[in-house]
Amino acid sequence: MRRSVQLLEDYDRLLRTLTGTTAPPSASPLRVYLVGSAAKLSQVEPVPNGVLGFYRARVGGTAAFAVRGDRPGVGGEEVLLHEYAHHFATRYYPAYYPAWYSEGFAEYVMTARFADDRIEVGRYNPGRAITLLRGTWLPVDRIFSGQLGGLSREQTGQFYAESWLIVHYLFADHTRRQALTRYFADLHRGVAEAQAFQTAFGIDHKGFEAELKRYMAGRIAYGVIARPPGDDVAVTMRALSPAADDLLLPLAALMIGIPQPARETATFATIKAVAARYPDDPYAQRVLARAEIGSGDRAAGIATIDRLLQSAPNDAELLYFRGLGDFYTGRKDAAARGERFAAARPWFARAAAADPGYYTAIYRLAQTAPANGSTVSEETLAQLTTAHALAPLVGDIAVEAATALMARQQYAAAEQALIPIATNPHGGNVERARAMLASIRQSNRQD
Repeated sequence: MRRSVQLLEDYDRLLRTLTGTTAPPSASPLRVYLVGSAAKLSQVEPVPNGVLGFYRARVGGTAAFAVRGDRPGVGGEEVLLHEYAHHFATRYYPAYYPAWYSEGFAEYVMTARFADDRIEVGRYNPGRAITLLRGTWLPVDRIFSGQLGGLSREQTGQFYAESWLIVHYLFADHTRRQALTRYFADLHRGVAEAQAFQTAFGIDHKGFEAELKRYMAGRIAYGVIARPPGDDVAVTMRALSPAADDLLLPLAALMIGIPQPARETATFATIKAVAARYPDDPYAQRVLARAEIGSGDRAAGIATIDRLLQSAPNDAELLYFRGLGDFYTGRKDAAARGERFAAARPWFARAAAADPGYYTAIYRLAQTAPANGSTVSEETLAQLTTAHALAPLVGDIAVEAATALMARQQYAAAEQALIPIATNPHGGNVERARAMLASIRQSNRQD
């Protein structure tokens, strides 16, 4: 476990070094779950065969899940590092990135290796290398066009492999990196992709593809960075209760959401059966109470939370769960909504005060604000933008924050909030974010 934590800390510092990031860490740290098998991943969310990890940014929380391996390239650690690269880029550099660059950069840095005196960057992943050598080439004009819908599983793998190769080729030369910066700037200004590419690189897609294949046929080197001395971090270990062996992942599933009713019912049944074996365990009762509030006997869940709060009155998660009891009731009952939302707000406020990085509680505060005509109040707008800043890849929050900003004609800020959602092929609210961006840009053209 210490090795895994050290790897993540090393990786975060590497990304800061490569990007020149000096901003302090977010107040909302990423939760990471390392598990022993793909079957464990399925306790959180059903995954296809061969999937070794995934990342989810949802209203209920943001987390990465991966199968631990014993050595680099085996297991889900590279998947975890790939996803963390996306998380890092969006948190510190929210902007428009073409899909090939977003995925290619994550593939490029995920294979980093950390030795005592050096860091190796730009190594290849064996699976991606085999794809490049044996797979059917995907024309780069399709990759650069962004028209990637309808790709087969094999073509998707080819897209990732070629995206890695493109980024590796561009990063291998200072002049090409400068051209990449110019290319992105033109894309952001609305220049057509083919024109922006020709202007930046002095070559069309066909010529670039030929150069790329020549690069692949040669010796592809990786970079070496000296590792600063004294790079280790202090790691604090805290044991959870025995009930966590069976309840940690079901609670994570509740956190990120279970859209399938049958799975929600099965998860609730699992939690109830396990918690019955630990009637005096506060952790087991916490998880059971959260499940009851969402899917079972809400009054019983609230009563359990009230009891747990007596011994932990400043526990942000318990305070948030307590607010959910009233919030869920109000959301489903229009007649009681005003009263229930008013009852929920103090609990969410206390949760946010106990943990200022708890973006979910801050967002719920905004959602339960008293009606104020057609526009939100300054206080609610501040809550929405704060929650979005803490969780920029959560589509629901970004869209709601952007809607409030657009109502105040703060279009540049709204556009900044929407771009990471509109360009994230794995997230929700993509089409809605794209439609809102189109509306903003149409308004800008008319102005």
